[in-house]
Amino acid sequence: MQQVLSTHDLESVKEFNAFLYDIRYILVFYVLGDFITTAKALYCGVEANGFMALVMAEFGVWALFALKLVFVLIVYWIYKGSFSSCDKQNNDIWAMMKGLITFVGVFLVVNNLLVIWGSFSILQLFGIVLL
Repeated sequence: MQQVLSTHDLESVKEFNAFLYDIRYILVFYVLGDFITTAKALYCGVEANGFMALVMAEFGVWALFALKLVFVLIVYWIYKGSFSSCDKQNNDIWAMMKGLITFVGVFLVVNNLLVIWGSFSILQLFGIVLL
């Protein structure tokens, strides 16, 4: 028997689709890009983030992907809160936060690609982390 979606369910699906479209660069760089390049870079070096190194040593590299999905759910909660009010400041904060997370994602991907292809890290260049 086929169940028909209610109007509320359709609105929820539309809202979630709008959210996914809004965070498309976060999904590409922070979630997928960082996950794929981290998985590849682990063959060339070690995870510089101590917490993530511990989690991945205990549960495997897929734990990183699972944590990123949890992060997306947290971002969705913030997204819903920011658009539930008509306050322009909340919308500005959302745009700034979205841009910051995308920037971090691009930074992580570039850093991982440098580890893969150049055997060095941006953090290593700044003297923050020794590989």
